[in-house]
Amino acid sequence: MLKKLQNILPLLCLFGIGFAPIPAYSQQLRVSPLVIERQAASGQARGVIDVTNNSDKTFRARVSLKPFTYIREGLKVLESSPNDLTPYLTFSPRELVVEPGQTRSIRFNARLLPSLAQGEYRAMFSVEQLQDKSDPNTKNEVGIDVNIAATIFVRNGELIPTLNIEKAFYDGKTKEIRLLVKNTGKATTRPRTEWNLTQNGKPVNSGKLEETTIVAEGDRYIRIVYPPKGQTLTPGTYNFSGQLKWDFPKKGGTLPFNVNFTVSPEDIKRETKSD
Repeated sequence: MLKKLQNILPLLCLFGIGFAPIPAYSQQLRVSPLVIERQAASGQARGVIDVTNNSDKTFRARVSLKPFTYIREGLKVLESSPNDLTPYLTFSPRELVVEPGQTRSIRFNARLLPSLAQGEYRAMFSVEQLQDKSDPNTKNEVGIDVNIAATIFVRNGELIPTLNIEKAFYDGKTKEIRLLVKNTGKATTRPRTEWNLTQNGKPVNSGKLEETTIVAEGDRYIRIVYPPKGQTLTPGTYNFSGQLKWDFPKKGGTLPFNVNFTVSPEDIKRETKSD
């Protein structure tokens, strides 16, 4: 069932459904925090995840785990991974009932083996709804799954991210400026993006993008939806500049970028056809 998470963006509440409509109350469930980072101390890392039910229905749930990573396009849930944190995690409780208006806390403890190599270990934490099979009202509700998820990162050793700009290009099909960023470091980070777009030395547009997760020893597209509604692009060469900024325990970072990309007439045609 967690395979349904393959194409989501990170750090969202997730709702998967089978053949019945999602109950309205499902949209009122949330977890906090959505991203948990810990530095292992003496092989251990602890934390608390809160599950809040803002609906008028009781929510019965259990905890599930999967390894995951981020590829260029976004989050990808895995069946196995050398960075899998799940074998080392314990939760209390593993099953819970959250009454309407209530917040319940789930405590976790990661115990890493002394022989475990230094590195970053990750797990996708998911709270899955449990259906009451004895309830006659659920007889016709086939395959309904309400899921709320968070990501857990535990660093074993003193690790840092190291970001580099690879290239930029324009995707006319998706209407996006894409900036490829590589992280050669051993730790994941989430930079914010401040950008400026110019053509022939003249300002075209500028903006800011909230955090994009770039996984340790991986790369990722930072995707800027462009052009804004009601605006158009003309073919030609553009300059894309700005900076990435990120926070990290003990040390944040800033990475300026200044790259060019070309918009072809074919890009414009694809953009027009997709409207």
